[in-house]
Amino acid sequence: MSSNNPSSSTGGVSAPGGGVCGGTSGSTSSGGGGGGGGGGGGPCGACKFLRRKCVAGCIFAPYFDSEQGAAHFAAVHKVFGASNVSKLLLHIPVHKRLDAVVTICYEAQARLRDPVYGCVAHIFALQQQVSIKLSTHIT
Repeated sequence: MSSNNPSSSTGGVSAPGGGVCGGTSGSTSSGGGGGGGGGGGGPCGACKFLRRKCVAGCIFAPYFDSEQGAAHFAAVHKVFGASNVSKLLLHIPVHKRLDAVVTICYEAQARLRDPVYGCVAHIFALQQQVSIKLSTHIT
């Protein structure tokens, strides 16, 4: 049960070709299926980063495009490890994997920006902004 337009569930984070973190079209897979390198466009971003052959059932292919996917997968790999992310995705239903990958990418990039607090630093900053706006609006 794969979606032909994965960006509909993530608020436009995904590219039309299926690349989640890359943000550009030109993915080697189509939609939410497990494309791999079968499209003739080369390996997915994850396999390109890991310097391995992208097989037809590659778990990363629908989510990391060939263009910028390698750069974004590098952050995911550095923080969580490719094997751990692969195991995690295998335990998630296919229709929820896109949201999981978007979240994993965001968490990894936030952890690299702020190794101590990660995404909590951004949440705290947003809470501070809301608090300031509320206090100025009330008075």
